[in-house]
Amino acid sequence: MPIADLNDAERAVAAALAHGRAVDLRAGDPDADDPAGAASWDAGRTVRGEVLAGLLLGGFDEPAAQPRLILAGARITGVLHLAFAELAFPVTFQGCAFDAAPDLYHARTRFLSLSGSLLPGLTASNVQVEGNLRLAGTRVTGELRLPGGRISGNLVLNGARLSHPSGTALNGEHLDVAGHLRAQDGFACDGTLVLASARIGGAVELDGARLNAPGGTALEASNLIVQVGLFARDVEADGEVSVRFARVSGPLTLRGSRIRRPGGLALRATGLNAEAGLFLAGVTAEGQVRLNRSVIGGTLGLEGARLSAPGGLVVAADGITVNGSLLAWRGLRAEGEFSMLDATVTGPVHFEGATLVNPGGAALSANGLSVGKVLNLCDGFSARGRIRLTSAQIGSRLCLDDATLAAPDEVALKCWRLEVRELALRPAAPVEGMVDLRYARIGVLRDDPGGWPRAMRMDGLSYEVLDPMLPAARRLRWLRTDPDGYLPGAYEQLAAMYRRLGGDADARETLLAGQRQRRAALPWYARFWGHLQDVTVGYGFRPLRAAAWLLALLAAGTAVFGLDVPPPLKAGEAPPFHALVYTLDLLLPIIDLGQEKAYNPQGGAQWLAWGLIMAGWVLATTIAAGLTRSLRRT
Repeated sequence: MPIADLNDAERAVAAALAHGRAVDLRAGDPDADDPAGAASWDAGRTVRGEVLAGLLLGGFDEPAAQPRLILAGARITGVLHLAFAELAFPVTFQGCAFDAAPDLYHARTRFLSLSGSLLPGLTASNVQVEGNLRLAGTRVTGELRLPGGRISGNLVLNGARLSHPSGTALNGEHLDVAGHLRAQDGFACDGTLVLASARIGGAVELDGARLNAPGGTALEASNLIVQVGLFARDVEADGEVSVRFARVSGPLTLRGSRIRRPGGLALRATGLNAEAGLFLAGVTAEGQVRLNRSVIGGTLGLEGARLSAPGGLVVAADGITVNGSLLAWRGLRAEGEFSMLDATVTGPVHFEGATLVNPGGAALSANGLSVGKVLNLCDGFSARGRIRLTSAQIGSRLCLDDATLAAPDEVALKCWRLEVRELALRPAAPVEGMVDLRYARIGVLRDDPGGWPRAMRMDGLSYEVLDPMLPAARRLRWLRTDPDGYLPGAYEQLAAMYRRLGGDADARETLLAGQRQRRAALPWYARFWGHLQDVTVGYGFRPLRAAAWLLALLAAGTAVFGLDVPPPLKAGEAPPFHALVYTLDLLLPIIDLGQEKAYNPQGGAQWLAWGLIMAGWVLATTIAAGLTRSLRRT
């Protein structure tokens, strides 16, 4: 275009471009220079887009030419069309207003800055910037398109305001940034911020950002790869934040952020790999936090978080692997089900002081959980809803001391097939609901008689030590909390522990109580026989009782037959009568002492003799049955 056809502003640009001098068209008044009021700027600040493109693409033949565009305070009319252009020099717009979205599709340049400018959009798909792309303080009222772009330096969006409601505000899909992506210092995005499948060689910095996509996705960063870390502290996000299958070589932190997606997904992080930890401390999330099958290195931090999805899954972390610690303590409150099915945590898991609320449902679902060290649900931990730890494996200790568990008329704590070295079950108040310890394998079980639940299922429960070491009379009340009634294994397990620790008397008392408990469920004739065994020999566990009965009957028979000597069956042939020996001969059903067959008592003495014979058979039978049972137990 001939120089005569250029306006003053365009001539100034043409004159300054080859030598890299700045062209500043601003008035010097911040209000007057605001690009939002560009419609009122005078004609002296107008540069046509086609003219500017022609100037940028023109040759620079001057020997001393060092081209660079530095343009401030200009209004760019028409389309700045630079698609497929190659600009071997930096391009800087400062506080400019564009009437139409610039077209930089597949363009290549050394450096590009649109800081403080106003654009109705930007088309820069597959753009290549061999340096920084600066959009600091830029306002974009349409879509900012950067898919497939390559930036060898940093992408700077600090203080930028992107607005494309109900659509994509920034499309950075497959974007490749060698340096950092910075979007802080008041950065706001009204519409979806897309970084799906992008590669960031440095850090993604979103601290303090405001992301607004109500009912939709505020941040779409699925399959994102970040080398240094993703920092999104104190972010306000109205809409879903998605980092599913993202890989962050450093930490990923949302500390203190607020995410709103009621009834939907607040944080979608399925398959996330955060190699230096995931930090959600102080996060407020209205909606589900989904961490299924994620791999977290170091720490998963949820301290003081406020998570809300009433009646649904508030945390879905099934199959998650944490190669370190899970810190869900210090004021964590989760409304809804906190699910960690088949999760693995190589270090400790801390829920001290946490509150889980899901009445009528599961507050904590951790079936198949594997914890390398301690699992602490203690020191102020509270759960309104069921806790499920079926088949969980705890490397060290499961602590429920000073906890509050409430699931009335339900299984409040299910530890079916739990494996743990130590279980501390001393809650702040008796558990409201049932405790299920069936088939659990516990090294040391520490409890408090004052905190025993009203119902505890213990079939198949095995343990090595109970602490405190209560006498059998008190421990039997513990066994009777099982609503399934008499369970032989439960009594035998308790007796085995007493016997192993030298408490033989307590072991016998436990087994005797078990037989008495069993007797209640037998038919009447079996109950009669059971009562007989109990009275006579205590089911074999009170052998001295049989001796006492024998001595009492022997004394009674000796006294009666000593006063009323029975006549001999054959006069002159009977051996001399001895009341003690005669009574023994009646009582001992197998041994023949020659007295019983020689004498024939009459009247009441005969009834006594028959009674002694029957008593002898009963004693012999019950002693044999009791000894057999006792030997089998040992």
